[in-house]
Amino acid sequence: MKSVKEVLYTLKTFSELVVTLGYAAILQNDIELAMEATYIKDKIRALSYDMRISTIYAAKTARDSRVEIPQLASLLQVGVAAKEISDGIDDLVDIVIRGGGAHPVLRSIYGMEGFVIRIKIEKGSKAIGKNLKQLNIEKFEFVPLFIKKDAEYLLDQLDEIELEEEDIVLLKGVENKNEQAKALFK
Repeated sequence: MKSVKEVLYTLKTFSELVVTLGYAAILQNDIELAMEATYIKDKIRALSYDMRISTIYAAKTARDSRVEIPQLASLLQVGVAAKEISDGIDDLVDIVIRGGGAHPVLRSIYGMEGFVIRIKIEKGSKAIGKNLKQLNIEKFEFVPLFIKKDAEYLLDQLDEIELEEEDIVLLKGVENKNEQAKALFK
C-alpha cells in the first residue's frame, strides 16, 4: 500500500496532467489527448480510493485523535477535490470525442502556449534504448510530462528513463517546434 504522502503527490501530478490534457485536447482537437485524459481520470479515481484507505489506516494509529483526525479529514478533502477536478474534464474531452471542435474564441483566449504532443515509440524508432536527455528534447523547448510504459505512468526522473517500443511520451512545449520534436522519435 502506498503512503498518504505518495498518493497525495501522485494525485497532485495527475490532477495537473488531466487539466493540461483536457485543454490541449480541445484546443488541438486531438482525440488521442482526449483519450489519455480519460485514462488519467481513471487513475485519479483509483488514487482517490487509495487515499481514503490510507487515511483510514492512518486514523487507526493516530496518537491524539482530537488533533490528528481533523488533519486527516483535510487530506480526504484533497482527494475528493482531485477527483472533482478530473470529473470536470469530461465536459472538455466530450467536445473532442463528439467531434464538435473548439470554437475559435477558445483558441484566441487560451492560445497554444501549452501545446502538447503524444508520441508512441514505434518499432524501429531511433529513440529506442535512449532516454530523453540523450534525445535532447529541451533544445526544442519541450518538457516531458510523463512516460507511459504499458498502463504505468512514470512521472519522475523522466530524462533518465530508457525508452522502449510501445512507450508513450507526452511532451509540452510550443506549437511551432512540434514537428522537430516529433522527428527525434522516428
